[in-house]
Amino acid sequence: MSSLFGGKFLQAGLFLIPKWKFVKGDKIQIISGRDKGKQGVIKSVNRKENNVIVEGLKLIKKQTRASKQQAPTAYTKEAPIHYSNILHVDPKFQKACKVRFQLIDGIRERVSKLSNTIIPKPTDPKYKKWRKDNIDGPLDTQPDIVKKRTYEGIIDSIDPRPTI
Repeated sequence: MSSLFGGKFLQAGLFLIPKWKFVKGDKIQIISGRDKGKQGVIKSVNRKENNVIVEGLKLIKKQTRASKQQAPTAYTKEAPIHYSNILHVDPKFQKACKVRFQLIDGIRERVSKLSNTIIPKPTDPKYKKWRKDNIDGPLDTQPDIVKKRTYEGIIDSIDPRPTI
């Protein structure tokens, strides 16, 4: 079942967004809630729940349970924020702005509607864990060994099932 806006509903009633504008490392501003007006950087994106976690914003206090070995301890952590409560920060004016997609030199770019400038994808290696350089390590097989032919026999039949 699909919705009016092109996404999909899951069995649990969750709505999947077809094209996400937010990625890990984007600078955003919260537009509603207790931290309204604050800016931060996206720490993680949960696309199944339509939530993001922002570094240092929407902090909640949690408490561990007491056990025989240790007493209960309190700690703070970031809570998820729904994607509809955040906006991108315009790189030119440092204000919240809506984003549209535009083809520029054949590449789909995010463009700010406020100043018509491109919002670049984050380049910080801290947020770029999804792309790793292909470097041969000590446990990798060398290309010349992979290309070497090791079987000199003749294959009689490819299909292991008996023929009728």
